[in-house]
Amino acid sequence: MVSFFVNLRNRLYDVGIIKQMRSPFPVISIGNISVGGTGKTPCTLMIARMFHDVLIPISLLSSGYKRLGKGIVTIVQNKQLISSINPATVGDEVYMHAESGLYNTVLSCQPKYKGLAEFSTPILIDDGFQHRKIFRDIDIVLINRKDLQDVLLPIGRLRESQTSLKRAHIIICTDDTPEEEIRMFMNDQAVFARVSIHMDTPYVLDEQLYTELFDITPIMAVAGIANPERFLQTLLDNKYDVQHVKWFEDHAEYTESTIQLLCQEAKQQGCSTIAITEKDIVKLRDYIKLFHKYAIQLLVIPIHAELIEGKQLVQQLLFSICSQYIVKE
Repeated sequence: MVSFFVNLRNRLYDVGIIKQMRSPFPVISIGNISVGGTGKTPCTLMIARMFHDVLIPISLLSSGYKRLGKGIVTIVQNKQLISSINPATVGDEVYMHAESGLYNTVLSCQPKYKGLAEFSTPILIDDGFQHRKIFRDIDIVLINRKDLQDVLLPIGRLRESQTSLKRAHIIICTDDTPEEEIRMFMNDQAVFARVSIHMDTPYVLDEQLYTELFDITPIMAVAGIANPERFLQTLLDNKYDVQHVKWFEDHAEYTESTIQLLCQEAKQQGCSTIAITEKDIVKLRDYIKLFHKYAIQLLVIPIHAELIEGKQLVQQLLFSICSQYIVKE
């Protein structure tokens, strides 16, 4: 039944019975066919960085999943982060994007199409593959082996079946699945690429408690993300001594009492360092004095995405629709 309605909706868009809204600027969607934990955030930042490096201004449109605010909220305007905005109002992931400094404009808006008129540059749509109300010049879809073997919700984790990959202009594989296994689901003109998602240089939130002995220091790993096991594996792969873990639901809210319990639990486990994701850290900065009280240091683990196959073809396709927006210095 789910498959019937998903396919019907897509068919109505394909034949033009349901009309799409168009932006006067190029629109690039980055999404997937499954729920949560597929690397969209680092890959979206990777695409934004590509444009930033060649002086093409780019903006971001996000729904701000699980945000507390309503309507259209501008987070970055003219490359400036608006100081009155907080992560809870707009969503933790989109706030993380906003702090990157890569975007001309960042909006949190649900439904997304209502924010189209607010942009003056090419647009990246975060998690936009199923949001077909907006016409996209390029659809980028992330895929992995699990997606190829899974089934639709509610039995599986797929929001759309593998046949929907025919709509994509670029398929980015996030694991070691052979290209030929994915090619059978792609359209003939689509570009195949592969990405490596790995740990970038960690940093501490507070230099006051800084130590360089993290590789031998017992660490407590904390995360409120869709796939915390991948975060743990990243720490283990990089030789961190993870003594204890504490997982929260994706997009978790942190309160003062939560932080107190976290610090107490860390101390009970013999850990003076808590390793945390960049997505979580945007919600923890306000509690830095509380971490001081317990002599707990936060070690932030940034995740970086890098194309290791198909980079040139991806860049050619992306820049071909946006090259007229290059800013001449």
